[in-house]
Amino acid sequence: MATIIEIRIPVEEFALAETIENASELRIEIEQLVAQNSESAMPFVWATTDDHAAFERALSGDPSVEEFSALAETGEDRLYQLRWATGVEHVLYLILKKGGGIRNASIHTNDDAWTVQLLCPARDMSSEIYEFCEDNDLSLTVDAIYDLDGNRGSGHGLTKRQYESLLEADEMGYYDVPRHITLSELAERLDVSHQALSERLRRGHGALVDRHLNSTGPLRLEEPHNR
Repeated sequence: MATIIEIRIPVEEFALAETIENASELRIEIEQLVAQNSESAMPFVWATTDDHAAFERALSGDPSVEEFSALAETGEDRLYQLRWATGVEHVLYLILKKGGGIRNASIHTNDDAWTVQLLCPARDMSSEIYEFCEDNDLSLTVDAIYDLDGNRGSGHGLTKRQYESLLEADEMGYYDVPRHITLSELAERLDVSHQALSERLRRGHGALVDRHLNSTGPLRLEEPHNR
Protein backbone atom coordinates (compact mmCIF):
# COMPACT_ATOMS: atom_id res chain seq x y z
CA MET A 1 0.00 0.00 0.00
CA ALA A 2 1.30 3.48 -0.91
CA THR A 3 2.68 5.24 2.15
CA ILE A 4 3.71 8.79 3.04
CA ILE A 5 6.85 9.05 5.17
CA GLU A 6 7.62 12.46 6.66
CA ILE A 7 11.27 12.98 7.50
CA ARG A 8 13.64 15.77 8.54
CA ILE A 9 17.13 16.26 7.09
CA PRO A 10 19.56 18.75 8.70
CA VAL A 11 19.92 21.75 6.40
CA GLU A 12 23.73 21.65 6.56
CA GLU A 13 23.65 18.09 5.19
CA PHE A 14 21.26 18.89 2.39
CA ALA A 15 20.60 22.16 0.53
CA LEU A 16 20.58 25.97 0.85
CA ALA A 17 22.26 26.05 4.27
CA GLU A 18 24.07 29.33 3.57
CA THR A 19 20.99 30.92 2.00
CA ILE A 20 18.83 30.00 4.99
CA GLU A 21 21.48 31.19 7.45
CA ASN A 22 21.81 34.61 5.81
CA ALA A 23 18.10 35.25 5.21
CA SER A 24 16.15 37.37 7.69
CA GLU A 25 12.71 35.95 6.87
CA LEU A 26 12.38 33.29 4.21
CA ARG A 27 10.39 30.20 3.43
CA ILE A 28 11.33 27.69 0.74
CA GLU A 29 8.82 25.16 -0.52
CA ILE A 30 9.25 22.65 -3.30
CA GLU A 31 6.67 22.86 -6.08
CA GLN A 32 4.72 19.64 -5.64
CA LEU A 33 5.57 16.85 -8.02
CA VAL A 34 6.69 13.30 -7.39
CA ALA A 35 10.32 12.89 -8.43
CA GLN A 36 11.88 9.46 -8.63
CA ASN A 37 15.48 10.22 -9.56
CA SER A 38 18.07 12.68 -8.32
CA GLU A 39 18.32 14.58 -11.60
CA SER A 40 14.60 15.45 -11.72
CA ALA A 41 14.05 15.87 -7.97
CA MET A 42 13.20 19.31 -6.60
CA PRO A 43 13.86 21.39 -9.75
CA PHE A 44 11.24 24.04 -8.87
CA VAL A 45 11.01 25.92 -5.57
CA TRP A 46 8.74 28.65 -4.25
CA ALA A 47 10.52 31.33 -2.21
CA THR A 48 8.42 33.50 0.12
CA THR A 49 10.26 36.63 1.23
CA ASP A 50 9.93 40.41 1.17
CA ASP A 51 13.41 40.78 -0.36
CA HIS A 52 13.90 38.59 -3.41
CA ALA A 53 16.98 40.55 -4.48
CA ALA A 54 18.74 39.56 -1.25
CA PHE A 55 17.54 35.98 -1.69
CA GLU A 56 18.98 35.82 -5.20
CA ARG A 57 22.30 37.24 -4.01
CA ALA A 58 22.40 34.51 -1.37
CA LEU A 59 21.59 31.87 -3.98
CA SER A 60 24.44 33.12 -6.17
CA GLY A 61 26.92 32.41 -3.37
CA ASP A 62 25.37 29.18 -2.11
CA PRO A 63 27.59 26.18 -2.92
CA SER A 64 24.58 23.85 -3.06
CA VAL A 65 23.21 25.64 -6.15
CA GLU A 66 24.83 25.48 -9.59
CA GLU A 67 22.45 27.93 -11.28
CA PHE A 68 18.94 29.33 -10.94
CA SER A 69 16.33 31.35 -12.81
CA ALA A 70 13.11 33.09 -11.75
CA LEU A 71 10.01 31.83 -13.57
CA ALA A 72 6.94 33.46 -12.02
CA GLU A 73 5.87 35.76 -9.19
CA THR A 74 2.75 36.12 -7.03
CA GLY A 75 2.97 38.73 -4.28
CA GLU A 76 5.83 37.73 -1.97
CA ASP A 77 6.04 34.28 -3.60
CA ARG A 78 8.41 33.72 -6.50
CA LEU A 79 8.93 30.47 -8.40
CA TYR A 80 12.51 29.48 -9.23
CA GLN A 81 14.07 26.71 -11.23
CA LEU A 82 17.27 25.43 -9.61
CA ARG A 83 20.05 23.16 -10.75
CA TRP A 84 21.55 21.56 -7.68
CA ALA A 85 25.24 20.96 -7.03
CA THR A 86 26.64 17.43 -6.89
CA GLY A 87 26.40 17.19 -3.10
CA VAL A 88 22.64 17.78 -3.10
CA GLU A 89 22.12 15.32 -5.93
CA HIS A 90 24.04 12.72 -3.91
CA VAL A 91 21.68 13.14 -0.95
CA LEU A 92 18.67 12.90 -3.26
CA TYR A 93 20.15 9.77 -4.78
CA LEU A 94 20.53 8.19 -1.34
CA ILE A 95 16.89 8.94 -0.49
CA LEU A 96 15.45 7.86 -3.82
CA LYS A 97 17.66 4.81 -4.37
CA LYS A 98 15.23 2.57 -2.48
CA GLY A 99 12.35 3.39 -4.81
CA GLY A 100 10.61 6.25 -3.01
CA GLY A 101 9.66 9.60 -4.52
CA ILE A 102 9.86 13.13 -3.10
CA ARG A 103 6.33 14.52 -2.78
CA ASN A 104 7.01 17.76 -0.91
CA ALA A 105 9.83 19.53 0.92
CA SER A 106 10.06 22.83 2.79
CA ILE A 107 12.20 24.86 5.17
CA HIS A 108 11.93 28.19 7.02
CA THR A 109 14.67 30.53 8.22
CA ASN A 110 14.11 29.42 11.82
CA ASP A 111 14.28 25.70 11.01
CA ASP A 112 17.45 23.66 11.33
CA ALA A 113 16.21 20.92 9.01
CA TRP A 114 14.25 20.34 5.84
CA THR A 115 10.84 18.72 6.25
CA VAL A 116 10.41 16.21 3.43
CA GLN A 117 7.46 14.04 2.42
CA LEU A 118 8.38 10.80 0.67
CA LEU A 119 5.87 8.78 -1.31
CA CYS A 120 6.75 5.09 -1.01
CA PRO A 121 5.08 1.98 -2.47
CA ALA A 122 5.24 0.11 0.86
CA ARG A 123 5.26 1.03 4.56
CA ASP A 124 8.28 -1.14 5.41
CA MET A 125 10.38 0.95 3.03
CA SER A 126 10.77 3.55 5.81
CA SER A 127 13.17 1.31 7.73
CA GLU A 128 15.11 0.55 4.55
CA ILE A 129 15.50 4.25 3.74
CA TYR A 130 16.52 5.05 7.31
CA GLU A 131 19.13 2.29 7.46
CA PHE A 132 20.48 3.11 4.02
CA CYS A 133 20.90 6.81 4.87
CA GLU A 134 22.48 5.94 8.22
CA ASP A 135 24.98 3.66 6.49
CA ASN A 136 25.89 6.57 4.20
CA ASP A 137 26.32 9.10 7.05
CA LEU A 138 23.15 11.06 6.30
CA SER A 139 21.23 12.13 9.41
CA LEU A 140 17.52 11.54 9.09
CA THR A 141 14.59 11.74 11.52
CA VAL A 142 11.26 10.06 10.76
CA ASP A 143 8.38 12.21 12.08
CA ALA A 144 5.31 10.43 10.71
CA ILE A 145 4.23 7.46 8.61
CA TYR A 146 0.72 7.00 7.23
CA ASP A 147 -1.06 5.23 4.39
CA LEU A 148 -2.08 7.21 1.31
CA ASP A 149 -5.62 5.86 1.04
CA GLY A 150 -7.78 8.25 3.04
CA ASN A 151 -7.65 5.83 5.97
CA ARG A 152 -4.57 6.64 7.96
CA GLY A 153 -5.25 4.29 10.83
CA SER A 154 -4.69 5.81 14.24
CA GLY A 155 -2.59 8.66 12.85
CA HIS A 156 -3.76 12.07 11.69
CA GLY A 157 -1.22 12.80 8.97
CA LEU A 158 0.57 15.25 11.27
CA THR A 159 4.29 15.69 11.71
CA LYS A 160 5.63 15.56 15.26
CA ARG A 161 6.10 19.34 15.31
CA GLN A 162 2.59 19.97 13.98
CA TYR A 163 1.10 17.63 16.57
CA GLU A 164 3.00 19.22 19.46
CA SER A 165 2.19 22.76 18.31
CA LEU A 166 -1.53 22.04 17.86
CA LEU A 167 -1.68 20.36 21.25
CA GLU A 168 0.12 23.26 22.95
CA ALA A 169 -2.16 25.76 21.19
CA ASP A 170 -5.24 23.94 22.45
CA GLU A 171 -3.93 23.54 26.00
CA MET A 172 -2.96 27.23 26.22
CA GLY A 173 -6.39 28.40 25.04
CA TYR A 174 -5.44 29.62 21.57
CA TYR A 175 -8.66 28.16 20.15
CA ASP A 176 -10.87 29.47 22.95
CA VAL A 177 -13.27 32.38 22.43
CA PRO A 178 -11.95 34.78 23.50
CA ARG A 179 -8.38 33.56 23.08
CA HIS A 180 -6.28 33.17 26.20
CA ILE A 181 -3.00 33.46 24.30
CA THR A 182 -1.95 35.24 21.12
CA LEU A 183 -0.09 33.62 18.25
CA SER A 184 3.00 35.69 19.07
CA GLU A 185 2.92 34.54 22.71
CA LEU A 186 2.45 30.94 21.63
CA ALA A 187 5.34 31.25 19.17
CA GLU A 188 7.56 32.56 21.98
CA ARG A 189 6.64 29.60 24.18
CA LEU A 190 7.51 27.19 21.37
CA ASP A 191 10.68 29.13 20.45
CA VAL A 192 9.73 29.64 16.81
CA SER A 193 8.93 32.73 14.75
CA HIS A 194 5.38 34.06 14.39
CA GLN A 195 5.35 33.20 10.68
CA ALA A 196 6.81 29.71 11.15
CA LEU A 197 4.18 28.82 13.76
CA SER A 198 1.37 30.28 11.66
CA GLU A 199 2.40 28.12 8.71
CA ARG A 200 2.87 25.05 10.94
CA LEU A 201 -0.62 25.39 12.41
CA ARG A 202 -2.12 26.01 8.97
CA ARG A 203 -0.51 22.86 7.61
CA GLY A 204 -1.67 20.93 10.66
CA HIS A 205 -5.23 22.18 10.20
CA GLY A 206 -5.08 21.16 6.55
CA ALA A 207 -3.85 17.67 7.44
CA LEU A 208 -6.67 17.23 9.96
CA VAL A 209 -9.30 18.42 7.49
CA ASP A 210 -7.93 16.05 4.87
CA ARG A 211 -7.87 13.15 7.31
CA HIS A 212 -11.21 13.65 9.05
CA LEU A 213 -13.37 15.47 6.48
CA ASN A 214 -12.13 14.97 2.93
CA SER A 215 -11.50 11.24 3.40
CA THR A 216 -14.94 10.49 4.88
CA GLY A 217 -17.03 11.69 1.95
CA PRO A 218 -19.93 14.18 2.06
CA LEU A 219 -21.28 14.94 5.50
CA ARG A 220 -24.89 15.59 6.39
CA LEU A 221 -24.93 18.96 8.11
CA GLU A 222 -27.81 20.58 9.97
CA GLU A 223 -28.54 24.28 9.66
CA PRO A 224 -28.23 26.05 13.02
CA HIS A 225 -31.38 27.66 14.39
CA ASN A 226 -29.50 30.79 15.39
CA ARG A 227 -26.63 32.36 13.49
